[in-house]
Amino acid sequence: MAQEAACDCSKDLEFLVNVLKQSPAYKIDYGKNTSGFDKAAEVLLAKAESTTSIFDCYVLLAKAVSLLNDGHNSLYGIQQEVAEELTEAEKITAYQETDFYAMYPHFDAVSELQQRLKTVPESAVEGVYSAGSKLKVGVVKRKGEEGYEMRILESQLPLWSAGEQLGILLPQSQGKFIAVMGNYQTKTPMMIRTGLNNGTFFSLSLKKHVDQKDFWLPKNTEENYQFEGLDSEVSYIKVGSFSGFNPTLSKAEAFYETLKNKQLGDHLIVDLRNNYGGGDRNSKLLYKILRRYAKRHHLYILINQNTASNAEQFALKMRALDNVMVLGDYSKGILTYELEGKSHKLPSGYFKLSLSSKAHKKYLPYEGIGVTPDVFLEYSADWIEQTRAYIKK
Repeated sequence: MAQEAACDCSKDLEFLVNVLKQSPAYKIDYGKNTSGFDKAAEVLLAKAESTTSIFDCYVLLAKAVSLLNDGHNSLYGIQQEVAEELTEAEKITAYQETDFYAMYPHFDAVSELQQRLKTVPESAVEGVYSAGSKLKVGVVKRKGEEGYEMRILESQLPLWSAGEQLGILLPQSQGKFIAVMGNYQTKTPMMIRTGLNNGTFFSLSLKKHVDQKDFWLPKNTEENYQFEGLDSEVSYIKVGSFSGFNPTLSKAEAFYETLKNKQLGDHLIVDLRNNYGGGDRNSKLLYKILRRYAKRHHLYILINQNTASNAEQFALKMRALDNVMVLGDYSKGILTYELEGKSHKLPSGYFKLSLSSKAHKKYLPYEGIGVTPDVFLEYSADWIEQTRAYIKK
């Protein structure tokens, strides 16, 4: 098995900081007063050495990325393996000799930690979380530093073992976190922005109670586009993606065309839960249809903490119209910037940085926070039924 490897973290961090200074978020967040960024970067650079472990270096790099309030910026590990290839025993064995496989710290007293976490309050961030039936993770406060460690307590995944650290959670505003962690299937290091509520890290598929019903999710997670007449007065459409590329775009266009000929009720629920966005090429088509509908009828936009990017912009555009309400929970809060599709490889060869290229400044008040719904829905009951009850009021 590979030994824990190190990288020249100081070179990686210096390179990353210089690239970040070229981004639109740096110019918007700091303007001419860059001392705040410089001081924070200096603190991180002081911790970076040529012998820093890959994991510790990745955490420092991720902290540097998070100095900018731009949810589209992200840092990933560079890796050739994909999940499909790592299901074969011989490829798993070969992968166990790589640096990424061995980069995650280990800890002792697994069973003792699991027992202690069972006693923490239900409302605490700390606790035992499960990703389905194959992974159990203990979330514990970091000693002497902000955030939480994610420690694996039990694993049936081929690459992860009990006693390994899956990653850390860096607190952000509005009860959100940045997870700096390894991919469940490939161990590739990655940054994921996630909300937390009701014992669930929404973007990590981690929750305290495996049998808990996920009312915050759309019932049909397989299809992006769906129509249903709930009763004579209330209609429902699910819009799971605003992707501007085929085949999703062509499916969206066909679905939107069908709406023009449907007998919609006086109340229409538009479900944007888990819509990660896309582009105006898609969403503008629906906006034109719903704008006409809202002139004489009532619209209810459903959002959750995985409603992101262009879907958040769409929710705000719709709410600006008469007869439109937004219900659910805060959205993801990554709607101000556009990705440029370009990545920057760091000197060590272990990581790449993806940066945004264009800012839509009118959405800055929502970046890192999300769209606030007009009505918050409870996590303990079906969100469609709660919306219907609200309509009847």
